[in-house]
Order: sequence, then structure tokens, then C-alpha cells
Amino acid sequence: MTEEPGLGLEAYVEAIEGHLRARRGVDHTLSPRDFGLARAWHQAGVSLATVLVGMDRAFEKEASVSSLAYCRRFVDDLAAAGPLPPPRPAPPAESVPVPELEEVLAALRERMNAFAPPASASFGPPLRRIQEIEDLLAVASRPNWSYVRAKLREIDDEVARAAVQALPPSELRELHAEAARAIERHRGRVDDAALRDAQDRFTLQRARERLGLPRVSLI
Repeated sequence: MTEEPGLGLEAYVEAIEGHLRARRGVDHTLSPRDFGLARAWHQAGVSLATVLVGMDRAFEKEASVSSLAYCRRFVDDLAAAGPLPPPRPAPPAESVPVPELEEVLAALRERMNAFAPPASASFGPPLRRIQEIEDLLAVASRPNWSYVRAKLREIDDEVARAAVQALPPSELRELHAEAARAIERHRGRVDDAALRDAQDRFTLQRARERLGLPRVSLI
């Protein structure tokens, strides 16, 4: 993820508060819970542009958004689309809820298998990775969850790339135009590289949504 050079936590939070004020039309200060969420994004290297575009997506779904917490799913979805941030020290990975994971993997596999050629050709790599994880879960009583989570992220990255390739050219042009509109309101407020990064993530995420492909790495 692209983090604006030199943007500290205070400026990051102030920009988020300012955007909430602009969208809500009333003064807004982050609650302790919302501040903790903003700080976690900052520490994880989520660019301000990605946060602001994710917030816009939340307001498109629900005009009466009153907290940053409501925007979390939209920001996390965008942050999870595209390149990973530089490696950071992390606590040991917690176990994944296996029945839920198996259900989501099965749903994703079924959806990808439903596409006819030529779109279906794009989904070969992620389908093979899904099979690898399902085989692992079937035989390992105590899987290496750090490994599993890394593989889930790889699946999501490959699915996003495949979704873009599978879209008809006319629909892909529509998504590119939509992504350009989504970042335009923030031009001049954040770093241009972060804006381009947010635009790419927006396109990847919308392609997944357009094709109805669930994400697995956020489980």
C-alpha cells in the first residue's frame, strides 16, 4: 500500500475527520473507537487516499453514516485489493474458523466455475490454489495458520486480477471511468501516487463485485 511521504498520524486523523465533516455536514471528532481504527490503518500503511475513497463508498451505500466504524468494511476491502504493504512485525496468526473458510472457498470456487469461455480461462490459477488449501485443511489437524492466511491473500490477489481479465472490454472501461471519478474529489488533497494506488484498488474491488466473487482473506 502506498502511504503518503511524511504523513503523520495527527494529519491522517485530521484528514479523516475533515472528510467526515464534509460528507455529514456537521462537526465531527473521532470517538476513541474510531481513532483506534484510524490509527490501526495508519500503522498498517493504508494510504489516506484509500481510506477516503473507502469512506465515499460507505456513504454511497448509507447516506446517514455517523461513524468511521461503519466505513471499515469498505476501507478494508479496498486496502485488501492490490499489492501488499512492506512486511511488518506481526503477532502469531490466530486460527481461521475452518467451517466458515471452507464454505467461502466452496462458494468462490462454484462462482468461478460458473463462467463460460473465454472468461473462465482467467480463473485457472486461483482455482488451483483453492484446491491446495482445501486439500491441506482436509489432512492437517493443526495447519500453519500464517501459511494459510498468506495463501488466502494470494488467492484473493489472483481472483482480482482474473476478474479484471474476465470482464468484457466495455464493462472494464466503465470501471476505469468509475474509479477515476471516485478519486477525483480527493485530487490535490493527497499524494498523487497514493491516488493512483487507490484508483487501481477501486478497479480491482469493483471487478470482483461486478462478477460476484467473494473475498476469502478477510475471514
